[in-house]
Amino acid sequence: MLLEFRYYNFLKFCFTYSILLLLFLCLQTLTFADVFSTDNNNTQESAIKNNLTNSINQNFIDTSDGANKNNSLHQNQTLNEQKIKIVAAGDFGCRPVAQNNIKQIEMQKPDIFLVLGDLSYEPSMDCWYNMTKGLDSKIKIAIGNHEDEEEKLKGGSKELKDSLLKHYDLPNSYYSFDYGNVHFLVLDTQLEFSIDVFKILEEEEEEGGEGEKYEKNKDDESNKPDAKYYTTTLKDLLAKHKIKGEIPPFHLINEEVLVKDVPVDTEQYRFVVNDLEKANNNSSIDWIVVMFHKPFYSSLTSHSQEYIMREKYQPLFDKYGVDIILQGHNHMYDRTLPLQFNPQNISNPIVDDSNNTNKFFNPEGSIYSVIGLGGRSSHIFLNQPDYVVKQHNGFGFLSIEINGKELDAKYYDIGYKCKEQKLKESDLEKGDFTIYEMSSCKNDKNKDDLQIIDHYSISK
Repeated sequence: MLLEFRYYNFLKFCFTYSILLLLFLCLQTLTFADVFSTDNNNTQESAIKNNLTNSINQNFIDTSDGANKNNSLHQNQTLNEQKIKIVAAGDFGCRPVAQNNIKQIEMQKPDIFLVLGDLSYEPSMDCWYNMTKGLDSKIKIAIGNHEDEEEKLKGGSKELKDSLLKHYDLPNSYYSFDYGNVHFLVLDTQLEFSIDVFKILEEEEEEGGEGEKYEKNKDDESNKPDAKYYTTTLKDLLAKHKIKGEIPPFHLINEEVLVKDVPVDTEQYRFVVNDLEKANNNSSIDWIVVMFHKPFYSSLTSHSQEYIMREKYQPLFDKYGVDIILQGHNHMYDRTLPLQFNPQNISNPIVDDSNNTNKFFNPEGSIYSVIGLGGRSSHIFLNQPDYVVKQHNGFGFLSIEINGKELDAKYYDIGYKCKEQKLKESDLEKGDFTIYEMSSCKNDKNKDDLQIIDHYSISK
């Protein structure tokens, strides 16, 4: 009996011990699994964070080849949830005013810095590269006349243009890219016929120069050039395109000039058609921004509005829903109401004045701005078209913030006081309407903050 009792207690002890041992092992296994699961989650979270960082670092999505990259949708979805800050200005040079403007732009910490042409005004880009090295990775440029052979006597050249394309790793002088829910299209107005550039026909050209050479060859298919040159007067050229606006320099109106007939169906034009169509059909794109140097719309100053480029491209901007157009060349700031092309009279656009002049909701047409006060000089206004709602000739930049389907834009004056020149009749004849003597420009120490000159918003 005693033996049976001891045997029973022994079995009971073994059973209890086995249960406790099993529970202990289970708890150890569970704890290890939990720890493994936590480590795995941390690894996954780390991977997600790394992917997000990589997405932000690779946020410029080149669309110049006409096709979106495979990862563009993911990147756009990530960036669509972020506020995007864009700064734009053109016509800088490397003088102290421009240097100060660049410092102010750096302090804005933009995601993108759009430079609207005419960067250094020198035969080399060294001063520009050095001045903007803190913004280098954020810069996208448009080619201006001072980067091109149009200004050959002042240092412009093909080599200068090629240097910029190489430095900023650009596929061409016209290109496009996406950043978040914004599509950017950059044009090279140096590849287009410009009303701003005429060559007065000299006697030697009349007797055997370019005009006569092309006239003789025009019927010979083996010698026919891509673009035909012919002589005309500025007055007749404007009449041909039904242009009634004021065009400086006024002394050219009745002079015979040599002009180039640039066909509409150029490589750049075909690129723009395909690019805007795809951007318009891309459901992840909410905004389309176009930038170039010579302005389609501008208050009258030293340089004219590019009516013929307007006639060529604005119908495309209207068709594919371009929101804002950023321009340079004229050394001033101005902004229009939303405009559409008027085929009946290209001098007078169709104006959407149904919105408030500063707050727009789904406006009809595009808003055109000239931001040419990077630091080189400032120009005198000779008029204010009724569709221009803001004019300013103080140095600064345009800041644009995009948050989803809201766009908010401000033009900041960086606070320089300059001695104003008096406009003379001889200046009008030469087309030189500079308003400030640059050597007299001093930073206004009494202004601690940037002054907001213009402020407008667009909602969709």
